[in-house]
Amino acid sequence: MHPFRSSSQMDELDKTMTRYLLGELSEQEQAALEKRYFADREVFNQLLQVESELVDAHARGQLSTEMRERFERSYLTHPSRRERVEFAKALTARIDEREQPARAAQSASPVSWWQGMLATLGGHRPALRLSMALAAVLIVLLAGWIFVVIRRQQQEQREAEIQAQQKNQEQREREQTAQQQPTNTPSQSAQQSSSPTTNPTRPVPFLALTVGGVRGGDNLGTQTLIIPHDTTQAQLALKLKDDSYPRYRVSLQKIVGAEVFNRANIRPRNTKTGANFLFTLPASQLSSGEYALTLSGITSTGEVDVIGKSLFRVEKH
Repeated sequence: MHPFRSSSQMDELDKTMTRYLLGELSEQEQAALEKRYFADREVFNQLLQVESELVDAHARGQLSTEMRERFERSYLTHPSRRERVEFAKALTARIDEREQPARAAQSASPVSWWQGMLATLGGHRPALRLSMALAAVLIVLLAGWIFVVIRRQQQEQREAEIQAQQKNQEQREREQTAQQQPTNTPSQSAQQSSSPTTNPTRPVPFLALTVGGVRGGDNLGTQTLIIPHDTTQAQLALKLKDDSYPRYRVSLQKIVGAEVFNRANIRPRNTKTGANFLFTLPASQLSSGEYALTLSGITSTGEVDVIGKSLFRVEKH
């Protein structure tokens, strides 16, 4: 195997794979690469080749100081990887010891530790040479298989967590919808209208928004959510113009102040009027002032795109 290539000698995929092996990719970049090599056998084989070159170069001391520090800081934290590196070091040391006279006479680049292994362990005994070569190949394949299984399990765990979050969000929205359904008879409603003091329960303040602005017909002013002083909850509805993302992220922040809430990996409800979100939050979290509700779409690869903001005011009486 050739010495580890410099950055100028690598293509972009090799560079990405090297950063992946060194644990330097973001979660989104890591998930995208895993999805790619799970689906493409050639990409997976290329990943194994980059890993073998990296381990071989470290065993031979051919990594730069900066690359060696990155390698030892991340790659060697895994016990199975440390065993593989120790095996490569012992093997290359043995090969270098046996092949030193031959390398001194040759001007070509050093042979890989795989080729050296065949020459060193085989000698004049072809059967032993073949057995040791097969054993070494099986060790590498097993290490690669374990690595892929672990990554696949981690990916499945992340997907399960996302699905659980989506189910919890849908359950909360169903409960919120059930709470909004009228249960009083017409006569009861009339009694409440004529005698509001007979029922201490007040309606929940509600404001409907759309992505990119507020829903208010010809009203060009900022929509206002009025919250009476004795109210405990308030609701915000956010209508989507186009449901084109598999998942969404919503955050509410006061224009001059801190973030009120942030919810990720959620899905809208699909109704006859289109897709929409419904959020119920404690009235105590809202104070008088201006707010921005930001909606972002999350792609299948984990990238986050800001779709738009809805602005409104809160007035507490």
